[in-house]
Amino acid sequence: MLGVVLFGGGGEVPRPEAAGSGLGVQLGALRGANDLVRAGRDEVGREPALYPTAYGRLEASVGGAVPPVRGDALAEVVRRDAMDTAAWRAYYVCLATDADRRTAGGVIDRAGIRREAEREAGAYLRAPDRGDDAPTSLMTRAAFLRVLDCLGRGRDVPRAAVTRLAADTARVDQPAPALYAVEALRAAGVEATPTRVLREDASRAPDDCAGLEAVQRAALILLGGRSDRSTRACLRPALSDPDPQTRWLVRRALTRDAPEAAAALPPPAARVGADGLVARTPAQMGTLSATYDAARALAAGGRPGEAPGWLVAGLRRLGTEDGLDPADRVLLAMTCHRLSLECGPQAEKGAEEAAALTVPGRLTPDNRRSWYGAMSARAEFGLGCRPTVVDLPAGDPDLAGVAAVLGEAGCTERAAELVDGTDLVGLARRALRNGDLVAAAEAVRAALAAGVTVPQAFWDELPALLARHRDARYPDLYSEAAGGTAAADATLAAYLLLA
Repeated sequence: MLGVVLFGGGGEVPRPEAAGSGLGVQLGALRGANDLVRAGRDEVGREPALYPTAYGRLEASVGGAVPPVRGDALAEVVRRDAMDTAAWRAYYVCLATDADRRTAGGVIDRAGIRREAEREAGAYLRAPDRGDDAPTSLMTRAAFLRVLDCLGRGRDVPRAAVTRLAADTARVDQPAPALYAVEALRAAGVEATPTRVLREDASRAPDDCAGLEAVQRAALILLGGRSDRSTRACLRPALSDPDPQTRWLVRRALTRDAPEAAAALPPPAARVGADGLVARTPAQMGTLSATYDAARALAAGGRPGEAPGWLVAGLRRLGTEDGLDPADRVLLAMTCHRLSLECGPQAEKGAEEAAALTVPGRLTPDNRRSWYGAMSARAEFGLGCRPTVVDLPAGDPDLAGVAAVLGEAGCTERAAELVDGTDLVGLARRALRNGDLVAAAEAVRAALAAGVTVPQAFWDELPALLARHRDARYPDLYSEAAGGTAAADATLAAYLLLA
């Protein structure tokens, strides 16, 4: 698409040909698990972690061997874990070390949590938290009994606590807590029977896949419940469940009667490293902010009707959900407006809320987020300029972006005043040469908003400068830094420059 733009110096100057014929398709590289666009293509949060190491090693060990865990590396993971209490961290260490007392104890000592773990586990076994429901209480006591046994302190558990755990195992109505209790008691030399769980299994239709979660169905099979073709068919899809605990129990259940059947199953999803650790694999979620950037990029490239089907479906699904935050409703409405989509009642409400937003009378460093959000909404819906004073220090890095959104909202005179005397084209050139695509786009947007003449030489240089920011695998997407991987804000910046 060949576009033209009018500059303050007069006359029409040709703009470079805009790329992006594959933008709609290539946005799939930024697709989040929630069918919104992710901020960047790089996956985040994949460092080794305690829970995935414990259950990922167990998953990988069903029918196969796993590398031994390096004690010092596991101890460091334990120290970094701020989510779990000391006793739960000790439990995961015991699972990760196959309850080897010497290895587990060494890791727990290095991590400095032995005393607190033993105190917490013993206290809960003697007096469970009354606020916990029956399944939670049973599972917690089972885990903490395993901890004390793993640390060589099993004999310190009062006999009454063990007896109560066995009695509660018979009464609980969920298979997974019952399984963990049965196995923990067995390790302590006590046999228990999950009476209620097995009784209810007898009345359950074997092919009712929706009637029982995979983790509960797998636990039921491991407790001696039915394992036929129908129940196994219900379980197989869960081999790719995001939770390694579920995958482990499912693999165990599918190989209960024939351990050699593990060879016929898909490879374990968990990847155990050479140090014996497993990285977390969090769902890579998209955001409405990044999705709005993608919508603007499509529109700037002249392709608002080429939004991918998964994105349209995700926006429309979000448009029917109750409980959206007002800020999310406004962003949803802005995105759907940019793509000319009808997205349902939440988007309609967001459009009404956008019109009611008040632009702060003065922009300061303390309120720039709310100011920018309100002014951007006015720009998106064509609601017109609102008087506002910009009170930012000279040289503030946000000045170009502020001038740009002022101009887009119709406050062109204020935008021009704000950047008067600033070499915006020079700023854009330096930003591009330094590999900062987003800053370059903001400077050019500010120049256009203020009616600044952009010389033809800049447009001549632009294609080569932008080429360095193309994602090597997805060339219609762009990266924030030269040679990097695609990001939503950088892709928008590129298409704004090429528009």
